[in-house]
Amino acid sequence: MIMLDGAHSACAWDIDPRAAQPGIFPADQLPQLQRTDYVQHSNDSAWMANPKAPLSGFSPVISQDNIGLGPRARFALQRLQTLEQQPITVTDLQDMVMDNEVYLAGQVMPDLLTFCAKHLGADAATLQPLCTSLKNWDQRANLDSGVGLVHFINLVQHLQQIPDAWRVAFDPAHPLTTPSGLAIDRAPVAKALRAAMLASSAEVSKLGQTRWGDIQVSGQTPIHGGPQELGIYNAMQTVPRADGKREVVSGTSYLQIVSFDDKGPNAVGVLAFSESSNPASAYSKDQTQAFSEKKLRPLPFTEAQIKADPHYQIHRVKE
Repeated sequence: MIMLDGAHSACAWDIDPRAAQPGIFPADQLPQLQRTDYVQHSNDSAWMANPKAPLSGFSPVISQDNIGLGPRARFALQRLQTLEQQPITVTDLQDMVMDNEVYLAGQVMPDLLTFCAKHLGADAATLQPLCTSLKNWDQRANLDSGVGLVHFINLVQHLQQIPDAWRVAFDPAHPLTTPSGLAIDRAPVAKALRAAMLASSAEVSKLGQTRWGDIQVSGQTPIHGGPQELGIYNAMQTVPRADGKREVVSGTSYLQIVSFDDKGPNAVGVLAFSESSNPASAYSKDQTQAFSEKKLRPLPFTEAQIKADPHYQIHRVKE
């Protein structure tokens, strides 16, 4: 976060006559990139919108370079690089969001399982169920993903607070692959990991649930996805409920995928939190359920498509 001292004129907004309005940057000082393969932005800086054409040299208020990317951005870039040898389809993009791959699992799971196999010591009996659930987990955040996901969330969130937990530190020359691995051979990291495992085992034993869809919910609707800090593109933030479930409070909201052909745009989408805030309305949970089922609906664009909707109505409002 950048803080400015409002008591000093030196911290006042610069006024650039080229800007659209006083106090903002002109367009030529903002990141811009046009490509024929892909550009992406995952709530990080613009630096790695496409690694083949890094964007740098901007005000830190706008974008920073040579800093670690968030796991969500690293997931997006990894996935797009696997797709760029052929035209990217609507299905590819929908899978990118909704197959709910947990990117960080690929980075640290080998070390977690090594710790389970070699370093449990006197806690082996207590921690073996946790280790088994990690091994059996599909490394996704789908409704039917196992309770290993809950353990993984707990462990990673704890380890992210530990200095030097990464075995390979961030290297600006390799932003897509670093940091990586857990430094389980370092005593402070091993100690923190053991403590996190014991705490997670105690917590999960009280849940009484083994499927992610029974744990993360919106009301009574199961919701897939998970914390963006784990590199889950379908990001969800939750708060604990009294019944042990996790209530979604923010995350994927309006999801839209658009392709273009010679007839114009073709769009599918869903409003994940539904349209009406009135619980008695038929539209208060319908799209939430569709999102839960990973169903995107066609979105009409032309006048003919709009009027073809069986629910199409005209309401004339007079003042």
